[in-house]
Amino acid sequence: MPGDKDKIGYHACDVRKIQHHGEVKVRLYGVSMVRNEADIVRVNILYHLSLGFDRLLIVDNASTDGTRRELRRLGRDPRVRWMRDRGPFRQGEVFTELARQAFSEGADWVAPVDADDFWYARGSSLKKVLAESGAAALRVRHVDFIQRREQRESSPDELLYMIRRVPEPVDRALVPELLAAGKVSYIEMARLQKIISRASEAVKMVKGAHSLDGVEGPVKETDGLILLHAPLRSLAHLESRTASADRRFGTGATLGPGWHARRWQKLKEEGVLDREWAANSYADDGCLDVYGASHETVFDATLRDAVAPFLERAPTRPSWKKFVRRG
Repeated sequence: MPGDKDKIGYHACDVRKIQHHGEVKVRLYGVSMVRNEADIVRVNILYHLSLGFDRLLIVDNASTDGTRRELRRLGRDPRVRWMRDRGPFRQGEVFTELARQAFSEGADWVAPVDADDFWYARGSSLKKVLAESGAAALRVRHVDFIQRREQRESSPDELLYMIRRVPEPVDRALVPELLAAGKVSYIEMARLQKIISRASEAVKMVKGAHSLDGVEGPVKETDGLILLHAPLRSLAHLESRTASADRRFGTGATLGPGWHARRWQKLKEEGVLDREWAANSYADDGCLDVYGASHETVFDATLRDAVAPFLERAPTRPSWKKFVRRG
């Protein structure tokens, strides 16, 4: 297929061949806090169980969209344990509590699992990478996948259309100025790395799991793992993100906590959220429309191929040819 050379991994059938964990003796827990993720939580959980996660500890933070219904169904599997929390979205504290619980239950490693993140091992299995690591924790980079422009509403099959990414993310240090000037889009910026760590009774995690304390030993970067990231899955999803803005932390002009939600809230108030969607989604030519400027993307079906086996029903397969002309 044209553009396959740009994929960051290999086809999902190859992934499943190496996901059998054999003699790899690693007890791996995932910790998660979700809110209104009904469109994606099922496929996320099933995907991570297929990687060999021994248990997923999940807190639902006052969801109103059917997320709890999905969790009740998935919770029939003894590897999935979830609970409700009606308080504020205190992700760092909750992750810390869950990670310490994982340690008390005998976990060797603990991975933060956001609903829009999918852990992915390149040329190996996740547990094998962890078993062979001498680090106390590993820093893992994100690869952001981009949705098609026409995806206005959220749906379980939306991930099948997230088949493009930027050629090279923009340095975060340059983003505030470029973003304010309309020169780059949110989807083009580099993300902070996420940390997967050995279990510890003293671990302390921060919101986003980009740093942690309480784990003794070296923290190393790895190319063996990446996070497949689906940050903006539809226009409706973008609109919902504006509701999570917390004005206590400023306007979103700088990259502090929750900056993107506050920025999107401001754009919605100004009536230009559709333009923001165009800047963060690809058209039929495979390009972003970044406030009037066309920015190219490259074809990459890694996320699609990874999650496709876990969709409840397979939709009509789209024609990928029109999406790969510039791949």
